[in-house]
Amino acid sequence: MAGTTSLVVPIVLWGPTAPTHCVSCVMVTADQRTIVTGCHDGQIVMWDLDENLQLSPRNILFGHSASITCLTKANNSWDNCTIISAAENGEVCLWDVNDGRCIEHSKQHQVHTEMKPYQATQGINRESRILCRGYYPDIQVIDAVSLIPLFSLTSKFSPDWICAMSIMRPLKRQEDTVIALSTSGMLKIWALSGKESKASEPIYEEQCKPLRCLTAHSLSPCAFNLRTMLIVCGKYWQVYDTIDFALLCSEFCHRGLQWAGGDFLAADRVIVWSNDGKAYLYQLSSNCVADSEDFRYSVGKGPEAVSQPFLYCILEPPELKPLSCPPAMTFFYGRRGALFKLFVRGDSNGQLNTWLVPEISDKELGFLKQEEFDTLPVMPPSASRSLSDCWNSCQPRPAGIIDQLNTKSKKRQERSVAVTASIYLAEYGRLVCGREDGSVVIVPATQTAIVQLLEGLHTARRGWPPHRILRGHQGKVTCLIYPYQESVRYDPKFLVSGGTDFSVCLWDIFAGSLLHTYSVHGGEITRMVLPPDNCNSRVLMCVCSVASDHSVALLSLRDRKCVMLAGRHLFPVKQIKWRPAEDFLIVGCQDGSVYVWQMETGHLDRIVHGNTAEDILDACDQVSATSETMLTPTQSIAVAFRRRSLAAIRRSAQRSIIAVTQGNQANNMDTLEQSTHNPSHALTIQSMRANPKDSDFHVLFFDTEALIVQLLTDKNLIPGIVGLENQNVKSPRMSEQQRSPRLTERVVGFISKKMENLRDSDDDDDDVDVDQLHPPKGASGGQKSGGRSPDPEYQPYRGAKHLTLLESHLTLDIAQLYMSCLHAWGLDTCLDEICLKKLGLLKPHAPVSFGLLSRGAHMSLMLPGWHQFQPETATTPKELTAKEALELKKQGLPSSPEPPICKKHYLGHWELSRSVTTQHLLSVISVANTLMSRNNATFVQLSQFRKPRRRVSSRSDTEDQADTAGASSSEADSQAELTPEQAQIKQGWSLLAALHCVLLPDLLGSTFFKPPLLEMLAKRWQDRCLEVREAAQALLLAELRRIGSDGRSNVIDTWAPYLPNYVDPGESLISVQSAPATPRPQQSPEHLSDSTSNDSETDLEEEILCSEFPTKRISSSFESRRKQATAIVMLGVIGAEFGAEIQPNQKVTSRRPIQEGFGLNDHSLARHTAKALSFLLLQPPSPRLPAHTPIRRAAIDLIGRGFTVWEPYMDVSAVLLGLLELCSNTSLFSVSMTSGLPITPAADSCRSSHHALSLIATARPAAFIITMAREVARYVAQVNMAQTPVAQLQNSPLVRAKAEILRIVELLIDKMPNDVAEHMIEVMDIIVHCLDSAQLKAKGLKEVFPAVCRFNTVSYCRHSRRIAVGAKVGSIALYDSKTSKSNQISGHSSAVTCLAFSPDGKYLASYSFGDAKLCIWQFIFSQLGGFFTVPAEALLQTGSSLLGGMLSSSTKCIKCYNTKSIASGTLSPNLLKLVRLHWSQSKTVVLNNTDGKEYKFNV
Repeated sequence: MAGTTSLVVPIVLWGPTAPTHCVSCVMVTADQRTIVTGCHDGQIVMWDLDENLQLSPRNILFGHSASITCLTKANNSWDNCTIISAAENGEVCLWDVNDGRCIEHSKQHQVHTEMKPYQATQGINRESRILCRGYYPDIQVIDAVSLIPLFSLTSKFSPDWICAMSIMRPLKRQEDTVIALSTSGMLKIWALSGKESKASEPIYEEQCKPLRCLTAHSLSPCAFNLRTMLIVCGKYWQVYDTIDFALLCSEFCHRGLQWAGGDFLAADRVIVWSNDGKAYLYQLSSNCVADSEDFRYSVGKGPEAVSQPFLYCILEPPELKPLSCPPAMTFFYGRRGALFKLFVRGDSNGQLNTWLVPEISDKELGFLKQEEFDTLPVMPPSASRSLSDCWNSCQPRPAGIIDQLNTKSKKRQERSVAVTASIYLAEYGRLVCGREDGSVVIVPATQTAIVQLLEGLHTARRGWPPHRILRGHQGKVTCLIYPYQESVRYDPKFLVSGGTDFSVCLWDIFAGSLLHTYSVHGGEITRMVLPPDNCNSRVLMCVCSVASDHSVALLSLRDRKCVMLAGRHLFPVKQIKWRPAEDFLIVGCQDGSVYVWQMETGHLDRIVHGNTAEDILDACDQVSATSETMLTPTQSIAVAFRRRSLAAIRRSAQRSIIAVTQGNQANNMDTLEQSTHNPSHALTIQSMRANPKDSDFHVLFFDTEALIVQLLTDKNLIPGIVGLENQNVKSPRMSEQQRSPRLTERVVGFISKKMENLRDSDDDDDDVDVDQLHPPKGASGGQKSGGRSPDPEYQPYRGAKHLTLLESHLTLDIAQLYMSCLHAWGLDTCLDEICLKKLGLLKPHAPVSFGLLSRGAHMSLMLPGWHQFQPETATTPKELTAKEALELKKQGLPSSPEPPICKKHYLGHWELSRSVTTQHLLSVISVANTLMSRNNATFVQLSQFRKPRRRVSSRSDTEDQADTAGASSSEADSQAELTPEQAQIKQGWSLLAALHCVLLPDLLGSTFFKPPLLEMLAKRWQDRCLEVREAAQALLLAELRRIGSDGRSNVIDTWAPYLPNYVDPGESLISVQSAPATPRPQQSPEHLSDSTSNDSETDLEEEILCSEFPTKRISSSFESRRKQATAIVMLGVIGAEFGAEIQPNQKVTSRRPIQEGFGLNDHSLARHTAKALSFLLLQPPSPRLPAHTPIRRAAIDLIGRGFTVWEPYMDVSAVLLGLLELCSNTSLFSVSMTSGLPITPAADSCRSSHHALSLIATARPAAFIITMAREVARYVAQVNMAQTPVAQLQNSPLVRAKAEILRIVELLIDKMPNDVAEHMIEVMDIIVHCLDSAQLKAKGLKEVFPAVCRFNTVSYCRHSRRIAVGAKVGSIALYDSKTSKSNQISGHSSAVTCLAFSPDGKYLASYSFGDAKLCIWQFIFSQLGGFFTVPAEALLQTGSSLLGGMLSSSTKCIKCYNTKSIASGTLSPNLLKLVRLHWSQSKTVVLNNTDGKEYKFNV
């Protein structure tokens, strides 16, 4: 999935057992509201801590593949919400605490065990950095944002590993001081000025002094006076003076224990904890307190003069259970809020304990010293919580993927059977689960998920959904593999499973039978992998299995035997690699050794260690990318999710578009079916586990874009009717006789009987089959690579049937499950009723645990019980239906007079984080709009046992096929044919979309609602999926309106510094020049054409705007360009929607609020934004800024939306020509516009330009008409010039985009006729240029372009093929269709009202209502095809041409009549349209005036 811009939403089914969480490190955030724990398995858990010290686990983060070694804040700011984690294998990640997003990650060579944040100050700039120590010499410094190593603090004397360190800034000094202790007890001090950079030389210590502190665990300066320092070692802890490091105090540990760390509670108090999980509170003696008169009293004296600290309290959990490893503990001192001193302890059982350290006065301590206690006071934890406690407190318990099938019946012992292995068969939509009792269950994936997550009648039925149980293992199933899913050379019927009974079973999933059992291993099977396609034929049909006895076997599925058994490995197998050319199998073990096996003979070729082993493994990576590593469960999710890329469906979509464009209509439907008929792309199920000993939990990944594509293009869905089809037929084009009601009744009856049998069944151990699985159409089982013919004895299984009759509803089941989980239930009872009864959605059993994907396949999953954490002040929101609230919104009234907030003890998934809200809103709105575009798009039938219904249609098969491809009838016709029920369904989807887009903040209240992230919405402003794009645009505009002017000002202040300066044409995102200073603070654009930049970023340019998670590691220059692109879109949207428009009529005022910086007077932001947008449109393509990137397409769209704001600062001619150039070829995107497939970048540019031109023309018709007429005149002048090359003229947008220009002119005539009439001569210049002269000559103007003939000021003569146009200034333009040349004559002093040619073309009548005069003009024809009345000598003097030309001297006014004058103030422009001229005879013209009378005039 990495590398795609798809919108993926994870949903997790945890199962009844909590995951293991062996805590390895713990930290508290600066606001004291979140505790973060890392575990030895690589996961991170976020715990919410409320004001009452109640703990609640919120989410768990997956991304590390090794044990977490340390956690730290990203900076020392109190408002900081980011943390950094490090793992044993060198992985370092930057996380957002609010939503668990991975912001950045890197893999480093060093292993960090402790990290400390600090800020480097350079003038007014502050940069966050992290000090790191670990299993390497000295101290490394990395950047806190990019995680890039900057420099190192190196030791000149006695270099050694650093075991403890700290940083502090002494008073009256501008330098930070780093104090560290090496493992040999050497104290080292470095001074950091803040000017250090990546290019700096290694920084050596300024002071080095030996101390008797070997292998110290912690070093903590006193934050209250910076004079004393606490050093904790394993056997003792000591307090030193930071001036000369004199020993002030020392305390030894009890026998059998070791100190683990400590810190200062106050200037005279310390807390020290030991490895048994207890913490001890001490009061220091007066000689250790800097403010005391006895300070340093014992320095220089014997040990007897040193007074011992006083132990006054012990922090101890109530039950000290045996632990597998020492607990992780930390102390946090908060400087604000109700909580000040927190001590946190996390153990290997996943138990988290917190203590609020009490404040005990000196007087109380005095009483304690006087008393004699047998045992010291013990303080229990203030709060204690574990993941198991969270699971036990949930009602109902968290559901597993097949819990309804995992519980034994009441006739037997009631117990749950855990799922130990699972695999999702994407080809069939089936989930195969191996259980601990040795059985393998095959079940429809969507149906079992609906049972676990949603309410419905189906949840009460034992054994639902229909499933199959395979029995063959004697112990639990440990691994599963479906070879056909990885390579088509395998038979699609083969399923392979491994178990703890040392056996590997080969199954026929279609017949449900056990084909063979392999018993060659001496331990349980841990993993199975497949060889690459370029191996020899003997190995191609094999599966490689790995067992716990360190053996590796090649098992032939065709011959049913073991081909090779490698069993001499001394350590567990870590990875399997292949060398097909040498026929070698490479086995890597955990000790670093590599075994090279000959696959043909089964002999061990050699065993290598050290560097040679690493070289062999690296050579395998270079030769072939196929390698299988024994991944941990955390690693497997990243690998599995990266494999599920949408690149295949994107390529198939492009191939189908090209095929249709080239006219291959015969294969169009087949291509479209192959590219889209795979609903598995919309859903992927991945099994995971936190620890190898845990049971599997399952994550469902819903791809919104793929689901939308399936809903629009799936041939199994009847066009316009979702959920009412019967797909149990052989052909989609069945006749009406084949679709008989009897067949439907029999199918319904059959299903009903099966449902009754299921309902009455008390035992689900037996198979509950409606039918069998069906092999994929055209599956070539046994087909080998390289084009070799399959074995004649090895043929795929044929004749099998479907597993259930629900096969055709996979896409609909996914959509129903997805929308039911995302809908905001409980906010509008009326809408909930519509969703249940009309739309067919189902309510969830309990709040759904969602997830969030982030960069590098890192993932955050919400834990059960996340919804229970809620302040006690919550109240019920005011009851207001979505329809009523929407009406109030339209009227501009507040939809909630009283501030509503959500229900008590309930937290919705809209109130978790802004990132989660953004993803969920985009998903639910885009899918709802997609379903709303389909007639009768309801899931009601799916909720009622999936009853099929006969399709009632009178259309032919050809029309049916055309509708399936997306070429349906117009929307107006479909709306007219809607039944009342269909109208209610459409209204239901509309209300659902409106609720989530507009009304959600008002219904939830601003207290808890987490608004969507504007940055994420801006990045999807030009998403390649049109439905997601429309949802993102609607959400961004709604959110900008909701936050008001002040909120928009904050957004502008945030993004304006990133806006590039394009005042100079040489400055851009790809400029090599630096940006000059501007009045506003501007960030100089990055020099993308710099030769030193990384070449790999070229592949990321498509992701510069639309992708939140780039495929590769990004550089600082790419991140800067990305921020610039986001700033352009953000400010472009604000300017287009809230900028001051140009008002040609000063009487018309705009009611919308004007944002600062986008006004007519204050236009600094408008000017810079307009320059940026026009630059992106007009800049020629380059490697750094390709032709059709998302930022270019977004600029095109924003130019059209806000043209009235940008016009004063743009070259209008250049912008229009640039848009026309993109619209010149409309054939490339015609299929994308109707097929529902994701639109290609080139087609999207054409589509956006098409829409932008329409917006520009309708917003500023006069500017568009005048500009285009001027460009046409310039082009005509170039044509007449011999110097202009013909190729340049033919490539002009005015030639290539003639159809687009005519479309816009026709749009203006239809929408804005008055504006067109004001510039009729200019409009006619454009039309005559764009029309084909041959067609105009043959058919005439009324047939070629009838739209313009509706104006009375336009007249066309068929006899002479001339066009006459009257202007507002009183002149008349005459056009000759033969030569496309024109001439103007002056005939009236006021606007021409109407014109009319005589039938023979000799006369032209013109009438002007303004001067109440009618003129009759006569034309005299010449023998050369023209018409003239003057001598030839006069023509030569004027320099005019006689070759078919038209001259002013050829037309003269022969008569002029004065008509009745009517006051113009009493007439409207529409009434003037009634004035007409027509010729009753060849020399008689009739005037129809506004008074309804006819006036005749003779020539």
